[in-house]
Amino acid sequence: MAQEDEMRMVKIAGLSVAMIGVCLGSLGCDKILKAAKKSQKHAAIAYDEKTGGWGYSHDHLTAELAKKAATAKCSTCTVRLTWNQGCGALAQSESKKEIMTTALGSNRPAAESAAKKECVDKGGGTCKVLVYACNSTN
Repeated sequence: MAQEDEMRMVKIAGLSVAMIGVCLGSLGCDKILKAAKKSQKHAAIAYDEKTGGWGYSHDHLTAELAKKAATAKCSTCTVRLTWNQGCGALAQSESKKEIMTTALGSNRPAAESAAKKECVDKGGGTCKVLVYACNSTN
């Protein structure tokens, strides 16, 4: 086994021992597992400016899986936003289609409001949300 692999295994073993110690301590395993599960929720929004097509994904274990799921729904789309936890939205100016913004928020209204505000701030005039997605909260 290469030295690099040995070091990696030592680190993993150390982390495992630390996790067991915390589980046996005051926090309890259920809280640790819930926190780990929550941190693994990735989402993505993809959009195609030419066709107006879009795709989104949520609740994936990795950002890469979230991106693949979003573009699977729209093969001509480009990923515009990825995030971990919460919600994301993509807004576009109704009159200046080249002005497009994305934003994150703790919930759908917050993400949509932030995306529209950024769009307006960039000179978009009236902006509308084209697509949003939210990771689940539990």
